[in-house]
Amino acid sequence: MSSVRASVTVPIDPATAFRVFTDEIDAWYVRGRHSWVDPARAVGIRFEDGYLRELWSDGGHVDTGRILAWEPPRRLVWADLLNDGEMEIEVAFSAVEGGTEVVLEHRGLDTLPPDVAGRIRRGYSWNIALGWFAGQWQGAQGREAG
Repeated sequence: MSSVRASVTVPIDPATAFRVFTDEIDAWYVRGRHSWVDPARAVGIRFEDGYLRELWSDGGHVDTGRILAWEPPRRLVWADLLNDGEMEIEVAFSAVEGGTEVVLEHRGLDTLPPDVAGRIRRGYSWNIALGWFAGQWQGAQGREAG
């Protein structure tokens, strides 16, 4: 298997879901030592200038992804810049009864060392991140990071 998928349904329309996922990522992304590249300096996260960036307290940043497709309100694709493989993460937003299904697919796991690919294949981190995103409509569920 060279990809892993995670999904969640949120009670809003696809355009709003796309906007909140992208423009408001810093509001729903949970801070924690496991959710940052540099936990000691990280103060925020945002999509800007064609990249997904972790912002640092000293004014610096690290680019964690390079945007490959930005197609509101339907989909967003970025290339992973943190791992040594050639990976893409696609997030698709589809209208369903009662809201929007958000499906995240992380592709290219076969380009990673087996131990790293195995960790990502379990899908644990993406399920947590989508839980943070959906949590804003479900109260405080999923708001703690390790």
